Amino acid sequence: MSNTSAFETSTQPSADQIRSFSQISRRIVQWFKQEQSVFAFKVFARASAALLTGYIAAASLACLLTVVLPMPRLESTLTANMLSFLFYAVAIIYAFCVRKTWHAWRDLGLVSLFFFGLLQICGQ
Repeated sequence: MSNTSAFETSTQPSADQIRSFSQISRRIVQWFKQEQSVFAFKVFARASAALLTGYIAAASLACLLTVVLPMPRLESTLTANMLSFLFYAVAIIYAFCVRKTWHAWRDLGLVSLFFFGLLQICGQ
């Protein structure tokens, strides 16, 4: 019997493992170079810009309108939330209408910062 346990393995990868890893990595790189993969990534980036920054902008607009609208608190909250849903839909459409993906991220992020800044100025 040997002194090594059955669960010990060598830390050096075998030649077969290295070869299979290089084949897998080559296939992944080829997949990413395909035209449909690039298109899918662009759509994913626009959709995430629309969902994330659009939501942040709509939420900050709802908070701002709740504070600014000259109505009782309950009515201004309900009105602001309904208008924020409309703004969120417009933000999603806008994210897919701009030429470049980073323009959607930039513009919606700046709009949300603008609304947040106004909320800080107008807030109580």
